[in-house]
Amino acid sequence: MTFVFDNPDTMRRVLRDLEDLESGALDTAKIMTKAPLLEDHRLVLGWCHAMKGIVTGHPLLPDGNEVVTSQLIYMNPDIGLARTLSRWYRLGAPRPKRGH
Repeated sequence: MTFVFDNPDTMRRVLRDLEDLESGALDTAKIMTKAPLLEDHRLVLGWCHAMKGIVTGHPLLPDGNEVVTSQLIYMNPDIGLARTLSRWYRLGAPRPKRGH
């Protein structure tokens, strides 16, 4: 049986984004204007780390749906930005912790 994690073009885009992020060349302002918003988000673990939350502005999914993202690659809640295997997300308010 052959297993391919994902196609090479997707992996190249992710790698380019991470290299641009590390070098300071990533245009986060531009990303923030176009990336879908993920509200009430939290980390989830399935076959990989991902995020779950209510999405707005996703190119393929209806607004207001609770979604589980593709594999989480990068997350910085201080600037409100996350990169999954398939796209960038703006991070809105996280899901409140239980008991709060």
